[in-house]
Amino acid sequence: MATTRLALSMDEDVLARARRLAEARHTSISRLFVSFVCLMEQGGKTEEDLPPLTKRALGLAKGTIPDGWDYRETLADALVEKYGAGR
Repeated sequence: MATTRLALSMDEDVLARARRLAEARHTSISRLFVSFVCLMEQGGKTEEDLPPLTKRALGLAKGTIPDGWDYRETLADALVEKYGAGR
């Protein structure tokens, strides 16, 4: 697929944040923008439409970690739910 150059305008602080984010993800700002557009294109989905493990992860990202929560139990439960019990 051929690429086309695009100029974006943004505040210096936003550019600095974009550079840090791209560096942390070992990618370019251009690829970061492409990823963002692709993610937004999947829009229209609400939190209810997401898989259970993703919902739990979003809850954690929002700072709603319950007392005594163990990520290993949550992950194990999700894997058992998806693939069934082990051998």
